[in-house]
Amino acid sequence: MFIKFAARSDKGNIRKNNEDNLFCNGVIMNPDSLDKPFYLSGVAETPCVFAICDGMGGEDCGEIASFTAIKTLTEHAEKIKSGTHESINNYVNDSAKCLRDIMREKNIRTGTTLALVVIKQDSFIACNLGDSRIYRISDGKLIRVTDDHTVAAEKMRMGLITPAKAEHSPERNILTRCLGIYDDETEISPDFYGSFEINNNNGILICSDGLTDMLKYNEIAEIITKYNEPDRIINNLVESALNNGGFDNITCIYLRSA
Repeated sequence: MFIKFAARSDKGNIRKNNEDNLFCNGVIMNPDSLDKPFYLSGVAETPCVFAICDGMGGEDCGEIASFTAIKTLTEHAEKIKSGTHESINNYVNDSAKCLRDIMREKNIRTGTTLALVVIKQDSFIACNLGDSRIYRISDGKLIRVTDDHTVAAEKMRMGLITPAKAEHSPERNILTRCLGIYDDETEISPDFYGSFEINNNNGILICSDGLTDMLKYNEIAEIITKYNEPDRIINNLVESALNNGGFDNITCIYLRSA
């Protein structure tokens, strides 16, 4: 089976640099050109791996954290194609170790989200840490796959606030789980979701919160259902987020069967 994909990343209208990074079946963003817009499209043969990392803007050197996590993914990608939880957990904890070493060496505190998809033949699994999201498109409907790991989302799951309040809460950007930040040897495990079918009628969207903070759910759904090709979907999503303010870095990947 072949997967058609498109990816785009932009630093946005406010930020001076881009702290996001991505992994598109082996292609990653060069840290020397993160201030420039990034675009990629192509076709991948299954099994294949795609991911987005969003370096934490409130911490030191978020771009170091996201690049480290993505670079480590290149070393684990072949094993991760098996789709086992063990292979992904090994990658996550290897990334966490690399980040701990960097934080100690440079005396900084940094971290990153992770949203990762593994496509095996005609199905995919997903996992995440933080608030970068994964959606699936099934028969024209946009369905959220991942749960955010934020203070607001945790309060919502405990019934303390409504989903609507969680979406607009100032605590929606305070992460409760991520890669990095922690300076101990505690093992980290992402949340896993799937397996979900992927075919000609279904697609996958992976994105950082620079997209979901700028576009409402129905706006994302409208763009995806209006445009069929991944490149048109990605370009319209990013341009709409920029037109709505572009207050953060914006990165997204759209996938569907070729």
